[in-house]
Amino acid sequence: MRATYLLRDGVVADTILEAAEIEQADLIAMTTHGRTGMLRLLLGSVAEQVVHHSKIPVMLIRPMGE
Repeated sequence: MRATYLLRDGVVADTILEAAEIEQADLIAMTTHGRTGMLRLLLGSVAEQVVHHSKIPVMLIRPMGE
């Protein structure tokens, strides 16, 4: 199994999806802030955008204790 990382600039969700496509990734793994309700509505959710637009599986990891 091979894991890689990249550092990029740009609109976060779009950049994650673009990098996954360029690298021909099998999976996108990312953490979340675990926000819900009004706070998530006001701040948006990069993780939600990635999940809804990704062509490959996305694994979300919530912080411990939340």
